[in-house]
Amino acid sequence: MFALNVALVVVTLSIALVTYRVLRGPTWGDRVMAFDFLSSNVALLIVLVAVRTRLDSFLDAALVLSLLGFLSTVALARYLMLGRVMR
Repeated sequence: MFALNVALVVVTLSIALVTYRVLRGPTWGDRVMAFDFLSSNVALLIVLVAVRTRLDSFLDAALVLSLLGFLSTVALARYLMLGRVMR
């Protein structure tokens, strides 16, 4: 249980630091990468909360969030490189 509490604190601190990088990143590439890492961290936080509370329904939310984070990262990267998302 101690390791789970430490993991929750570390992930929460990481979310705070990555949020700063998303808001203040020097370039758009840094912001896109930070946003991808932020979505992964939030999904991990949801998984850790699911393990702590023993609620399986949180795992579905973490899966959906990680898929949306991946797709939005791909869309943002494509928009920055090509100026459009779809053909």
